[in-house]
Amino acid sequence: MRSARRTRRPAPAANPRSDAAACTWTTERILALGATTDLATAAAILGISRSAAYKLAARDAFPVPLFRAGAHYRVPTAPILRKLHLESPPVPTSGDTGGAGADGDGGHSGADRDTTGCRPPP
Repeated sequence: MRSARRTRRPAPAANPRSDAAACTWTTERILALGATTDLATAAAILGISRSAAYKLAARDAFPVPLFRAGAHYRVPTAPILRKLHLESPPVPTSGDTGGAGADGDGGHSGADRDTTGCRPPP
């Protein structure tokens, strides 16, 4: 005998408006990403799906400049801000950095630290 087929239904979201508000990209949240970010995060900021972003990157047609580092794409955050017509970050002078980078972390961009809470799903 065959068992009855069951379909899975997703659980309803508690409050869809609060989920959307939690993932709103502001200038401060983009700046908190650091100097660069990954392609999936840049796509989420620009409102592009992840798969479309990788297709555009492969054709050199992504809306902002990017570069490939090994097997990964990196996208600078300053061009994202310019594309969205937002303020660009202030440029530190040579006396402000102390030789360790603008944020004092030894020159690391901070892109691997997710302080925004709004990463796209894997």
